Amino acid sequence: MEKGLILSVDIGTTNLKAGIVDEKGNILSLYRKETPIERDNEGKAEHNPEVLFAAFVEAVKEAAKGFEDKISLIVPSSYMFGLIPVDENLNPLMGMMTLLDLRAKETFEEFLKTMDVKEVYKRTGYTPTFHAPLFKIYWLKKKRNEIFNKTRFFLSSKDFILLKLLGEPFTEPSISSATGYMNVNTLDWDDYVLDILGIDKNRLPTIVPSDKILADLPVETKGLLGLSGDVKVLTGVYDGGAVGIGIGAFEEEVGAINIGTTGMFRVAYPEAIFDKEESMKLQTYYLSSGKWFIGAAINNAGIVLKWLRDNVFNMSYDELTAEASKGDSSNLFFIPYLTGERDKEIGNIASGVFFGLKNTHNKGHMIRASMEGVAFSLRMLYEALKDNNVKIKEIRAGGGGTKSPLWMEIFASTLGLPIKVSNVEEPALVGSALLGYYAMGRYKTLIEATREMVKIENSYVPSKEKIEYYEKKFQFFRVLTKNLKELFELHSKL
Repeated sequence: MEKGLILSVDIGTTNLKAGIVDEKGNILSLYRKETPIERDNEGKAEHNPEVLFAAFVEAVKEAAKGFEDKISLIVPSSYMFGLIPVDENLNPLMGMMTLLDLRAKETFEEFLKTMDVKEVYKRTGYTPTFHAPLFKIYWLKKKRNEIFNKTRFFLSSKDFILLKLLGEPFTEPSISSATGYMNVNTLDWDDYVLDILGIDKNRLPTIVPSDKILADLPVETKGLLGLSGDVKVLTGVYDGGAVGIGIGAFEEEVGAINIGTTGMFRVAYPEAIFDKEESMKLQTYYLSSGKWFIGAAINNAGIVLKWLRDNVFNMSYDELTAEASKGDSSNLFFIPYLTGERDKEIGNIASGVFFGLKNTHNKGHMIRASMEGVAFSLRMLYEALKDNNVKIKEIRAGGGGTKSPLWMEIFASTLGLPIKVSNVEEPALVGSALLGYYAMGRYKTLIEATREMVKIENSYVPSKEKIEYYEKKFQFFRVLTKNLKELFELHSKL
């Protein structure tokens, strides 16, 4: 077995995955470990930091079995919106607030009134929502002041793992893009936003490039992980960025969609782009290697089919798809906002709506309308990209939703673009490894690495007839969503 392999680790909200990936994109070993979330009735949703790191250690050890002396690089990815304060001794002062933590809602509107939202957006590329660490820190300042005052560093989920591995606090630009206080133009902490928040740069970790090898893994850490030989650390990118890279997003004019519980539509672009519309639909994150990840995300993607499976029809995913494949949606529409939406024009007050329901509709119509509703929501993000002159010639897709050929056909027809699906089970692990092999010099460019490591399994090319059919339906969906906004507001007050 050749030496110089990469161990990728993806730290998710509910699961942590580790795998050995070779330079052709093959996953040679894979280990998954659940990451339990501690909750209460106040909106708390935390990872116990020591439990999380123990899961990291276990996953690395298990994935590395048989490869202990063949690993040259560890590359982590992690979820956005995590926050953990640590003290002078670099010990956690509380649990790690995850993206599911709701407590910052309590002070969100109050803090929002202290800032020029448009100015913050122009600097950070982030449309303000309470999920961001910016608003979590403000909540700590107002509601947990003793913790705020004792904090030496405010860290993200991945920053904490890097701290445990290296003994020093580091971060990288992609995960810092979602903090709400990193300037995506300069790739440094933003003085304007930090001044509003009331903290100094020295309370934040050093930002280092995601494509440059950071450090050697200390001897004691190698022993803890059961590794030997010369092992280095690359900071990598956030989990969505790793997925994007792992399905081929670095190719020019290639959009990346991910259909998991939630969904995303983004494109790697050579400059930061900010939405010209006041709705600020586009979120501008930095990805890596001189590319920004332009686009946005939706709350409701795979969660819609899970709801149909568990709460409505008690059918498997394959059975749901089989029912939906029997015909079209018979002019039935579904607004898929079961958990609200990130679009600030819609927001958390939105809900799910079947429109046009008649006694002639059956479960197949309802399932297909639900699939179409998610596709139309993703199309809204594509429209925002087009409105800002971002060109896309094809789509690469990842996530559990790609297992449904019907859904992929609906997405391709709705977006009017060909969609290619890779055969990688865990694209985030491949994406991190792809970045790693480039950093190690195995490939001269990320495009070369992409073409060697990302393998396409299926392609979906829409017909002109289907594009025209879904165009009409999408235009009605837009009108329907816009007109329902006032009703959502009234409904929320009942």
